[in-house]
Amino acid sequence: MKKIKLNLLIKKFLIQILIILVTSSNAYAYIGLGPLLPMLGTIIAYVFIGIISILGIIVYPLRIIIKKIKNKKNKNKEAQNEKN
Repeated sequence: MKKIKLNLLIKKFLIQILIILVTSSNAYAYIGLGPLLPMLGTIIAYVFIGIISILGIIVYPLRIIIKKIKNKKNKNKEAQNEKN
Protein backbone atom coordinates (compact mmCIF):
# COMPACT_ATOMS: atom_id res chain seq x y z
CA MET A 1 0.00 0.00 0.00
CA LYS A 2 2.78 2.44 0.92
CA LYS A 3 4.76 1.50 -2.18
CA ILE A 4 1.81 2.31 -4.41
CA LYS A 5 1.37 5.74 -2.78
CA LEU A 6 5.09 6.43 -3.09
CA ASN A 7 5.11 5.54 -6.78
CA LEU A 8 2.07 7.76 -7.32
CA LEU A 9 3.79 10.66 -5.53
CA ILE A 10 6.94 10.22 -7.60
CA LYS A 11 4.92 10.19 -10.83
CA LYS A 12 3.03 13.35 -9.79
CA PHE A 13 6.30 15.05 -8.89
CA LEU A 14 7.92 14.18 -12.21
CA ILE A 15 4.83 15.34 -14.13
CA GLN A 16 4.88 18.66 -12.25
CA ILE A 17 8.57 19.17 -13.03
CA LEU A 18 7.92 18.36 -16.69
CA ILE A 19 5.05 20.87 -16.84
CA ILE A 20 7.18 23.58 -15.21
CA LEU A 21 10.07 22.98 -17.62
CA VAL A 22 7.83 23.00 -20.69
CA THR A 23 5.84 26.10 -19.78
CA SER A 24 8.64 28.25 -18.36
CA SER A 25 9.94 31.25 -20.26
CA ASN A 26 13.38 32.85 -20.34
CA ALA A 27 14.47 34.53 -17.13
CA TYR A 28 17.01 37.00 -18.60
CA ALA A 29 18.84 37.03 -15.29
CA TYR A 30 22.35 38.41 -14.87
CA ILE A 31 24.58 36.07 -12.89
CA GLY A 32 27.65 38.28 -12.69
CA LEU A 33 31.31 37.49 -12.23
CA GLY A 34 30.81 35.43 -9.09
CA PRO A 35 30.74 32.00 -10.74
CA LEU A 36 33.14 33.03 -13.51
CA LEU A 37 36.20 33.75 -11.38
CA PRO A 38 36.41 30.36 -9.64
CA MET A 39 35.78 28.68 -12.98
CA LEU A 40 38.69 30.57 -14.58
CA GLY A 41 40.92 29.67 -11.64
CA THR A 42 39.98 26.02 -12.01
CA ILE A 43 40.69 26.08 -15.75
CA ILE A 44 44.10 27.67 -15.16
CA ALA A 45 44.89 25.07 -12.49
CA TYR A 46 43.92 22.18 -14.79
CA VAL A 47 46.01 23.59 -17.65
CA PHE A 48 48.99 24.02 -15.30
CA ILE A 49 48.61 20.49 -13.93
CA GLY A 50 48.34 19.13 -17.48
CA ILE A 51 51.52 20.91 -18.59
CA ILE A 52 53.42 19.73 -15.51
CA SER A 53 52.31 16.14 -15.98
CA ILE A 54 53.18 16.12 -19.69
CA LEU A 55 56.59 17.57 -18.92
CA GLY A 56 57.04 15.01 -16.15
CA ILE A 57 56.21 12.17 -18.51
CA ILE A 58 58.67 13.47 -21.12
CA VAL A 59 61.49 15.00 -19.05
CA TYR A 60 61.93 12.42 -16.29
CA PRO A 61 62.79 9.49 -18.59
CA LEU A 62 65.11 11.78 -20.57
CA ARG A 63 66.96 12.68 -17.38
CA ILE A 64 67.41 9.01 -16.54
CA ILE A 65 68.71 8.25 -20.06
CA ILE A 66 71.13 11.18 -19.92
CA LYS A 67 72.46 10.02 -16.52
CA LYS A 68 73.02 6.51 -17.86
CA ILE A 69 74.88 7.88 -20.90
CA LYS A 70 77.06 10.07 -18.67
CA ASN A 71 77.81 7.15 -16.35
CA LYS A 72 78.84 4.99 -19.32
CA LYS A 73 81.13 7.75 -20.61
CA ASN A 74 82.69 8.16 -17.16
CA LYS A 75 83.23 4.39 -16.86
CA ASN A 76 84.81 4.30 -20.32
CA LYS A 77 87.14 7.17 -19.42
CA GLU A 78 88.12 5.47 -16.15
CA ALA A 79 88.76 2.21 -17.97
CA GLN A 80 90.98 4.00 -20.51
CA ASN A 81 92.86 5.81 -17.73
CA GLU A 82 93.50 2.49 -15.96
CA LYS A 83 94.85 0.93 -19.15
CA ASN A 84 97.30 3.81 -19.66
